[in-house]
Amino acid sequence: MTQSTRKRALLFLICALLCVPAIASAGSVEYLTNQSADYIRTFSRNAAVDGVDIVSFNPAGTTWLKDGIHLSLSNQTLIGEYNIKYEGKEYASPVTVPALPSLHAAWKSGNIAAFASVTVPSGGGSLDYKEGIPYLIPLVAYADKKGADKTPKNGSFQGSSIFYGVTLGGAYKIMDMISVSLAARVVMAKKSYQGSVDYGAGETSLDVNKEATGFSGIAGLTVRPGFGLTIGLRYELKTAMKFKTTQNKPFQNFIADDKLTDTALRTFLDGAEEDRDMPSVLGFGLAWSGFGLTVSTSVHMYDTEGADGEKDYAGLPGIGAGAYVKSWDDDYENGWDAAISVEYQINPSLLVSVGYIKAKIGGSEKTYSDFEFALDSDSIGLGARYNITSDLAVTLGVSKTFYTEGKNKALAPLVAEGPETFNKDVLDIALGVAYRL
Repeated sequence: MTQSTRKRALLFLICALLCVPAIASAGSVEYLTNQSADYIRTFSRNAAVDGVDIVSFNPAGTTWLKDGIHLSLSNQTLIGEYNIKYEGKEYASPVTVPALPSLHAAWKSGNIAAFASVTVPSGGGSLDYKEGIPYLIPLVAYADKKGADKTPKNGSFQGSSIFYGVTLGGAYKIMDMISVSLAARVVMAKKSYQGSVDYGAGETSLDVNKEATGFSGIAGLTVRPGFGLTIGLRYELKTAMKFKTTQNKPFQNFIADDKLTDTALRTFLDGAEEDRDMPSVLGFGLAWSGFGLTVSTSVHMYDTEGADGEKDYAGLPGIGAGAYVKSWDDDYENGWDAAISVEYQINPSLLVSVGYIKAKIGGSEKTYSDFEFALDSDSIGLGARYNITSDLAVTLGVSKTFYTEGKNKALAPLVAEGPETFNKDVLDIALGVAYRL
């Protein structure tokens, strides 16, 4: 196997594995709002005070829980597909996430509450493009312009991205209608890439991990002025994340080539570091309850522009490789989402609900690429909560997300063809159990 063939094979392999998604909900590229089954059935929990999952959405509201220890465990199963179309050919990857868990706990006594959670605040997905991705065309040409055989054979690719967040905090009710909260969160992230590819002249493989740990603070305010109204406010600081690469198996015979190290390969070198901060988040909610009904709205604002890492990664031009070359793509605008829900208490045991959320990510034709296409979306959720006893409840939520099709200007400046067309399709089924000791 020649050195140039190894280079082409490694480029193919790495580019295919770069496509590891954050199966994100709502309005941010690097932030998940879907943290409980109750969220999936409503999409609006920022002013809720009726379940311990509000640790993630309205933490100051935990002082309105009943006295005692509250525990909640939710799991989400996501099914769908990511799809890229280029020059009449489709490149598709199934999305199957069997388990996206979240655990919430709180202790409430009088005017004080202490709470904790273990969640997946970002990542949580994997992709497998069995036929590669369109971006292989310019990258292979960039590696070897002599026109050798560039058709991959027998490729297998696996990639995953998971962020675990652990939150600890407390809340205090200053007076009957106002409560405040403070919390700290640590986020531990790992991205793994394994695979192999054969160009007909021998096989090469990749086995790489990227890991990062970050810390942030969260402040909350809840106001209940009466008349069935609840107002919730939450602010999460930016979480600084610097990913460091570990090669489980070393690359072969290409690192000395300056042209290759000035591509996306750069971030896969052993010891390479890459900034990819989670953005700060401002959440606001308003709810009204009366006559068995609860109507609520929730809004999130994501400071994606403020999460920019290195403005210029090794002086590279913007070639559509997004975060994996330049950390955050500077062309992203701030994202937001807005939701509304209606809940109805049919009887003392059964609550049903429906919700809708609209998300604007902040991406555009300048940011969409094979590596990251964060599309705007509209989602509908519905479900029910059933109280088996006064202290034990089961929640079922189902949501469907409809993504806006995205297109970029061209595949890359290295070739004239384009544009690419990007689509997603995701169904979320969530089940949760809550118990008060």
